[in-house]
Formats: sequence, structure tokens, C-alpha cells
Amino acid sequence: MTPSYSKQILDKLDQLCQAKSWSRNVLASKLGIPLGTVKKWFLQGESKRDPSPSHLEKITDLLTAEEGHARAVKAKLLLLLLEDELRWFKDTSVAAREALREELDPADIGYISSLLTMIGEEEKFRRWLALSTYKFNYFKKAGKPA
Repeated sequence: MTPSYSKQILDKLDQLCQAKSWSRNVLASKLGIPLGTVKKWFLQGESKRDPSPSHLEKITDLLTAEEGHARAVKAKLLLLLLEDELRWFKDTSVAAREALREELDPADIGYISSLLTMIGEEEKFRRWLALSTYKFNYFKKAGKPA
């Protein structure tokens, strides 16, 4: 039998609390939910209560926001690595830049560039998302035989 949705969400929430060293009091404060209610979610036995739909929504929002922070840090690190690599190409020879051009698909580069630009402002991003039909091709040139 698979665990219920509430149990899965509470397990993720408990893992987040452990990773962040959040007490139940801190968790209740972050969710804007009474401490007694939060404690009942994690009790054993008959006193245990499942979160209400509105509380599940708050939990899901918190989990999503925390994952967003973690992924933003990862994206920042990847951008720092990318900038370092691209700086080398900028500061080196034409032949090295030609090698890079042979490996990369210009459309993929344009897609990533526009995504990075538009994701900085929600209204621009939503318009871009509605109009964008390009599918990232994972640098299709990279698979070509030499």
C-alpha cells in the first residue's frame, strides 16, 4: 500500500525541518499555523491528525519556496562556472572560439540567453513563456561525428 499524499508531504516537511534544524515552533511560525496543530501532524497513534487542505497548500508552498532557494543557489553556481569558461574563450584565440562554435547550437544559446533575461521579471517571463515555442535541443551539434 502506498503512503497517503498527506504522509508524503509531512515526510518531506519533516526532512526539511531536520535539514534546516527547525523546531516545530519555527515551522508553525513559518506556516502561520498554530503550534498545537503542527504538533498533531507528527504525533503517533489516534491523536495524530492529517493537515487540512488549506494547511496542505501552505506546506506545499513552503516546500516549493525552499526548493526554489536551493535551485537558485545551484543555478548561481552554474552561472559562475559558465562565466569562467566563457571568459577563457573571450580572452583566447579565434581558433578556440571557432571550436566552441562548432560544438554549440546557436539556437540553444539564444534560448538559454533569452530565458535568463526574461526570468528576471515575472511579467516579461510570462509573456516570453506564452510566445516561446523553441525546445532546447541539448546542443545537437555536439553529437555530430568529427
